[in-house]
This record gives sequence, structure tokens and C-alpha cells, in this order.
Amino acid sequence: MDPVELGAARPVIFESWRRSLAARVDPDRHEAPVVYARDEVADLRGTHPLAATVPLLKTTLSMDDTIMIVTDTRGHILWCEGDNQVRHKAERVHLTEGSRWSEDVIGTNAMGTALATGRSVTVHSREHLVRTYHGWTCAASPIHDPHTGVLLGVVDVSGPLKTMHPAVAQLVSAAAQLATHHLQRFAPRQHVLTLNFLGGPHADLDGRPLALTLRNAEVLTALALHPKGLTAEQLALLLYGERGNPTTVRAELHRLRAQLGGVLLTRPYRLDAVVRGDFLDVRTALRSGDAGRATRHYSGDLLPRSDAPVVREERVDLAAAVRKGVLERGDLDALLSFADSGDDAEVLERLQVLLPVTDPRHALVSSRLRRALE
Repeated sequence: MDPVELGAARPVIFESWRRSLAARVDPDRHEAPVVYARDEVADLRGTHPLAATVPLLKTTLSMDDTIMIVTDTRGHILWCEGDNQVRHKAERVHLTEGSRWSEDVIGTNAMGTALATGRSVTVHSREHLVRTYHGWTCAASPIHDPHTGVLLGVVDVSGPLKTMHPAVAQLVSAAAQLATHHLQRFAPRQHVLTLNFLGGPHADLDGRPLALTLRNAEVLTALALHPKGLTAEQLALLLYGERGNPTTVRAELHRLRAQLGGVLLTRPYRLDAVVRGDFLDVRTALRSGDAGRATRHYSGDLLPRSDAPVVREERVDLAAAVRKGVLERGDLDALLSFADSGDDAEVLERLQVLLPVTDPRHALVSSRLRRALE
């Protein structure tokens, strides 16, 4: 990117370019990746909370020479409606259903930048990092769950540069607010269960701290990793291995329900809540290839005192995947963050090479490396 062009950019665009380039997005890359086939998109639509708002958004944002887009929280386009000629042009550059538009994949764009910042944004022509999209202008606004504040996705209007009216950005923002009001009126309120299990069991339900035993936390880990639900027999195997007894599991679930109430459903056992968690954030970041974000969320081993097979397997997998991503990326901040979780000799050796001798952290890393090698 030309330094002069960078210096002249609006702050929101400058920061987006910086994030995109840090993610190694190539400005000469030709198109966004298509992640989901048509039948997979249909499945995703059927379970997405914004499905109920799409008819309203289509009516509100129906304009000539533009397309209306709705994405999920990872930037996957689930709905694309509008002018047929514009849709044909969009398909040629993968601005279509099933493609992914997060900043870390395709650089600065209205959808990805709105997801990254949580704010409405318009990206004009040459403000797109990838040059393929310099002929387009896009305006996007995030949509949040009115009950929990959880980000659900973004709504976007895109069109060829010469056809986009300046008022479109305000209209898109208003449409996002209408969608939120629609959800507030017609969608049932969802509970929010937060599970911070990296380093130890800490959880809350709708902001209320939960007093969990280690076994409680193990059960919740298993259910969080299997959102469609598990039988008592399946839970017994995941928690105790071959010696597991479904009767013991049912008793444990009965005690856990005293804290969770109607959030813990039966037949199969599952969680009726928006489930957040530090270990889930790490999994999401790893799936998207964002080693830096995974490392920032990785504050320690998953329930380190647990011997439950489901926890032990996930703990090993997370640690190995984060370590691999950090070493492959070679990013100083990511390496430093991962080093905080333990004395890994290879990570410390890499840091010893990257840190200048004059940096006070170099001596600390060298000392830790000597201890790790003893």
C-alpha cells in the first residue's frame, strides 16, 4: 500500500488496512474465498437468528443498481438479494452467498470492518484493500441480539461505485435498527452462559456468578462442545470413560440444574442459552486461522485439574493447535502471549532470537529458557 495513500486514509480505514496487512492479506488477491456450497448455505440460513429479519431488510433496502447482503458473525454471506445485473457482476468477484468477507481473509471491506469494529462503516472504492473491489462501494451495519447484546451478523448494501447514493449508509444503519427492534418484539429472550475454563472453572449465567464444582465444569464443557445435545450414556463415556455410569451422570445433572434452572434441557441433555467461553473463543479463532487472536484468548490450560476424557482431549488439542499456530506465524506478540502460559523451550528459543539483547524481556526469556532446559 502506498504510504501517501495510507496517510490520507480516514482513521477507520487506516486501522482496517493495518489489521488486514498484519493478517497478511495480499492487495493483489483477486477474490474472496467461497467457503460454503449452496446446500450448506441453506442449512446455515435455517438456524440463523437473523433469518426472521431478512424479509424486513429486503423491503427496507430494495434499491435499483444495488444488492442487499446479510452475513453471519464470521463474515460468511448467507443472503444476497437485489438487482440482477449487479448480482451477476458481484458473482464474478465472489461477492455472493457462501463466500467469506472477514478482514483477515479479504482485507478492508464494509462487512468485514463492521464485524471487526462493531460499528457502521462505509468503504468507498479505493478504500478496499484488495484492488479487485476498487470499483465497488459498500455500506454495512452490525446487528446485535436486543436481549443479550451478542453480535449476530451484519447487513450490507453494495453496488458499483457510480450507482451508490451518499444516503445509503444512513438507510443501512436505520435498517439494522429496525431488525433489532423486530427481534426484540418477536424473538424470545435468550439466556447467556459464560464459561471461562482456561486456567480454572469460572462461570456466570446472565451475569450472575455460578459456584461450580470441577465435575459441574466438566459437564458444561462437554455440553458446550456438543451443542446439539448428549444422552446420559454419552456423557458418562465423555466424563468417566468406559467405567462411566449413566445413573451417576443423571445425579450430577440434577444437582447442576439447581443452578441453571431451565437452561439445562433434557432428552437429550443440552444448553438452552447463548454459550460463550474463553476456550470456545480459542476454537473459533483457530478454525478461522487467526493464531494471534487464539493466543490472546489462550490464558492457560483447559480445566488443568480435570481428568475427564472429554476435557483432557480438548485440553491437549487446544494447546497443540495454539502452539503450532504461534510457531508457524512467528509473530512476536503472539509468542510472548503464549509464553505466559508456560515454559515451552521452543517458544522461548524463538523469542530469544527475535528480542533485541537490549530489550529487558530478552534477559527474562533467557533465564526461563535455561530453567526449561535443565
